[in-house]
Amino acid sequence: MSAAADRRVRSASRGGSDFRIGFLVHDVARLRHAVFDQAMRPHGVTHAQWWALAQLTRHDPAGGMTQVELARLLGLGKVATGSMIARLEAAGLVSRRADGADRRLNRVHVTARGQRVRERMIAVGRALNETLLKGLSREELEATDRVLTTLRSRLGATLRGDAAG
Repeated sequence: MSAAADRRVRSASRGGSDFRIGFLVHDVARLRHAVFDQAMRPHGVTHAQWWALAQLTRHDPAGGMTQVELARLLGLGKVATGSMIARLEAAGLVSRRADGADRRLNRVHVTARGQRVRERMIAVGRALNETLLKGLSREELEATDRVLTTLRSRLGATLRGDAAG
């Protein structure tokens, strides 16, 4: 660890304001999204669309998801999610099918074309990660993973109102 980084960590443990973990995490995520968006633009997929495809394939790849389930995962309202699903459907990336148990519900499924776009997203993500992580040691990556996983767990616990977080 560099002397400057060591000072920031020590200062943070004393409540110092120069340790900007929230700003850094947000900025890294924002910049990574911008680079990923740029790489996906030739495939005609927006940030919101690739995020929706990722959630659909990640959380229920076989059975599809309802609009309400997808809205919750995306942090969007039902109307905004419905509009996004309509755009994805028009692009041939998803289809809506009636739920087998409840005909009032439609389930959103990723199409074969959507799966091909998802595969491209994975390839772009891997290449981007390779570039971003180049030169970092295994120990640095493991420490980063541990810290971010802990922060995510604590934030989730805080949102749930779990005092043990």
